[in-house]
Amino acid sequence: MYKRIPQIWLFMGILFLLLGLAAGPDVQHFFAYPLLGALCIARALQIYVQRRKFNRRNRMTVLTETQKINREN
Repeated sequence: MYKRIPQIWLFMGILFLLLGLAAGPDVQHFFAYPLLGALCIARALQIYVQRRKFNRRNRMTVLTETQKINREN
């Protein structure tokens, strides 16, 4: 489940956006649903980008530690 957190945030954001669109402006606090949807989608993107940077940095660390450099030229 931990690996799917960005997808969960994205799904919640889409649900909030659809709920806001389906409810329409006649519902009290209509503006809150699209706002919550946008915040959830932004959070999903933030988590995804942070994890991608972290994983790339770890992958590069492993690659540089395991490479053998031939300096006999």
